[in-house]
Amino acid sequence: MTKRRRKYFHGTFKHQPGRGMPPITLNVSPARRAVLGFGIGLLLPSLARGDALTDGRFYQEVAAILRATRPAATIIPDSNPQQIRVDQFTFFLGNLYTRVEGLDPTARRKTIESYLARALVDPQGEPDRGSPGFADAKPRLRIQLAPKPAVAHAGTLAQRPFSDLLAVTYVLDEAERYQYVTLAMLDSWKTDAASIERQAIANLEAASKETAISLVVADGTPVLAMVMTGDGYDAARLLLPGFLAEIRHALKAEALTVAAPTRDLLMAWPPDSRARVTLAADVRKQMKQGPYSRSDELFHVDQAGLRPLTIRERADHDR
Repeated sequence: MTKRRRKYFHGTFKHQPGRGMPPITLNVSPARRAVLGFGIGLLLPSLARGDALTDGRFYQEVAAILRATRPAATIIPDSNPQQIRVDQFTFFLGNLYTRVEGLDPTARRKTIESYLARALVDPQGEPDRGSPGFADAKPRLRIQLAPKPAVAHAGTLAQRPFSDLLAVTYVLDEAERYQYVTLAMLDSWKTDAASIERQAIANLEAASKETAISLVVADGTPVLAMVMTGDGYDAARLLLPGFLAEIRHALKAEALTVAAPTRDLLMAWPPDSRARVTLAADVRKQMKQGPYSRSDELFHVDQAGLRPLTIRERADHDR
């Protein structure tokens, strides 16, 4: 594999051969090792942008155009201004926002209308008429983690509790949207949620084989792993046993503390890390900042599986 280097916060990211995925290593120089004592904010891409995408103005613009061009569509309220939920679909607005930035009003509206027209068409090219058959759905199934309040009102969704703050849901993945799996779909497919979950996990595991793991290395020792691909499933990778085993291998640790503070960030570190209190604080900070907040809960993963931290383990990360 060709190595690729680029400067990033006084360190160097470089691709290296891995076990089916390209690890990315950030070697923290002696002058910057103190960053582990002051949080990981400097190591993460800036997610908080004071623009029309993050403050909700772009959401309102898209929603207004949608109401004018497709009045029968139901826009479901969502606390996240960077996505819009239409009927059973969820659309991410970040790519569309980038596409229309700088366009004059007429071109901007036409671009948004064209996007919505494509987005509300099924993969076979016909206007969406409901749930697909299972043969079409099976390879597109993905596991997903959602905040419980976000899905509490959606009693028709196939879901199960995962933790105090999160629920497991299932989605059908497409390029610029995904569709939540509903109980009605399960009935039409003549299957159950447990079978769907197994398939959804297997599909995301397969899709994650080339997913990069970003490692922070100090004094030659990996001390933190982050997954932040932006594909919408980084938090959901908390549910993938094979992927978590890859992270344990990358960090050279039998056990890890893991967290999914936002949809697009998975964090992991050895439980005995000297930076564990700072990292737990960073989890809380990332969740509050968002976007796509998930949970500040901490989990323990080892060969036996995944579980929440015990009260004693959590206290050891919070003192």
